[in-house]
Amino acid sequence: MGKILKRLMLLLVVILLLLGGALWWLVSYVAPDEQLDLSYAPIDVKGKALDMVKNLKPELVLTETDLDHLIKQNLKNDYGIGDANSSAIMLREDVRLDGARFELEENRLVAHLNVTYKERLPAALEAVYALEWQPPNIVLRPQSLFLKKSRLPLSMLDTIIIPLDLPAYDVVTIGDVQFEQERIRIGFKLQFSL
Repeated sequence: MGKILKRLMLLLVVILLLLGGALWWLVSYVAPDEQLDLSYAPIDVKGKALDMVKNLKPELVLTETDLDHLIKQNLKNDYGIGDANSSAIMLREDVRLDGARFELEENRLVAHLNVTYKERLPAALEAVYALEWQPPNIVLRPQSLFLKKSRLPLSMLDTIIIPLDLPAYDVVTIGDVQFEQERIRIGFKLQFSL
């Protein structure tokens, strides 16, 4: 009876060690590979557009960096955190966004997101959004969401609307919007009234 009890205890210890090792591997697998934050520099789109008018350039160019800052600013404003240097925002009850980096790929935006689930499990997500122009906003429509190589349901993502504070339409109108590799080009038509 003593040998059977010892073997059962040894088997239980081995199973617990294997489960602990598997859990440790899972946590390290989903953990973020790069340190990201949510800091941004405020972008004055209206000021950029007015400078464009003053210089008689018929287009406004938003770089990938400009868009990164605009999205972070918009997310913080939408979730009630206006500080450019605050460290995290709560997206849902159990999900906290700790950092993000956004890449423009023509008419797609790839979002690299560091999140924490239930205050305990840090994870790296990659979301892909389709870019759309709906005057005067840039709209990001979710296309895919991955945790490492595992696809997650799109219902976990919301459509993001980034309002552009453009000058009044009595001076300029928007001609066309082109999503390019690392920038967005907004063409204007100047309207002069006599």
